[in-house]
Amino acid sequence: MSYICPLCNGLASFTATCPDCGHVLEDAGMKSDYIGPYSPYGSADQYTAVYSLQISPGCEHVVVCPHCHEGYIYHVNAWKAP
Repeated sequence: MSYICPLCNGLASFTATCPDCGHVLEDAGMKSDYIGPYSPYGSADQYTAVYSLQISPGCEHVVVCPHCHEGYIYHVNAWKAP
């Protein structure tokens, strides 16, 4: 079973607001891009691994508030690929 992230693939837009000030948060990319130098080049089966743990399959993104400069980790639910 294969899954895709709608944000990474440009299929959906990010529309969450900052819990501190209420401004619209900006997507700063996948969390894995910030972990290490080779993290973006991991296995293409990362969604399958998450699914096998019976957690909602998805992708974690770093989101930032442009007003108060707070950063958050946001879980994006993956879509089932055809």
